[in-house]
Amino acid sequence: MAIAQDLMTSAPKMIQSGDSLQDVIKLFLNLGITSSPVINPLGEILGILTELSLVKCYMLHKAKFHKNDKVGHHIEHLRPVHYINSEASLSDVVREIIASPTNRLLVLNDKKKVVGIISPKDLMRAMLGEVNPSENLRDKLTQAEEKLKSSLEKISDIERHLDVYKKMFHETPYMMHAVDQNGNILMANKRTHDTLGYENGELVGKTMLELYAQQMHGPAEEGLKQLIKDGKPMLAFTTVLKKDGSLLRCDIASTSMRDGNGRFISTISAMRPVDSEDFLKNVTGLVNDKDGPLSKYTQNPK
Repeated sequence: MAIAQDLMTSAPKMIQSGDSLQDVIKLFLNLGITSSPVINPLGEILGILTELSLVKCYMLHKAKFHKNDKVGHHIEHLRPVHYINSEASLSDVVREIIASPTNRLLVLNDKKKVVGIISPKDLMRAMLGEVNPSENLRDKLTQAEEKLKSSLEKISDIERHLDVYKKMFHETPYMMHAVDQNGNILMANKRTHDTLGYENGELVGKTMLELYAQQMHGPAEEGLKQLIKDGKPMLAFTTVLKKDGSLLRCDIASTSMRDGNGRFISTISAMRPVDSEDFLKNVTGLVNDKDGPLSKYTQNPK
């Protein structure tokens, strides 16, 4: 069974009696709180300042009914404090919080020191099974901080790699592109866009399957899996799909980029169109070359 210590929000914000009303209004708004204990310079709790009481005090001050803007000079508007022991049962907490004029309870430890505050919101959290909200919040913040730190390290590694490859992308005469582990195109250089008939940047965000011809989808997917697994460079012939639907035969060289810990970042691929006319010219030249490697098959028999 939950006790007061399990329900409370630890280390409640305390308003100093010397704080100005305007500063306290800003504090309430910034922290999203609706009430707070007020203490004097000796650490004595003078009462509870609610948001409605704060509004009244500020209006009286602005209307010149009360010339002083310090919280401690408006003590008559503070509400009485209700306390409860940190070991009190849930039923006692509910009973006391209903009886409290502010519906707030300050929690005291065995040395009579204030260690927390319980509000209706804390009870609502308990109803949903979220006891120790401040502890849960600290844990979540710690986890978030660790994840953020890890993410920033990964981003830093990626940026270092991408800066190098971006320069290479835009200066190379070859068609180049990069895809992530899901096959989404992260980058494609201008030559790739120009060759395939796309506007610059239009390929980014598409999948590699939109880049390759239908018959090459299987080999492309298997190649990506292999690059993610071991990162070894791969050489092959492939067929890519132009924006107008026509096909272009290319040779392709692919490898993978990895961070300092060896984790996969993306592929990096360079493609070069295989010009069919040039290919036929070269074959024709070989056939007609009397001293070439095919000469023995092409010489007229005597």
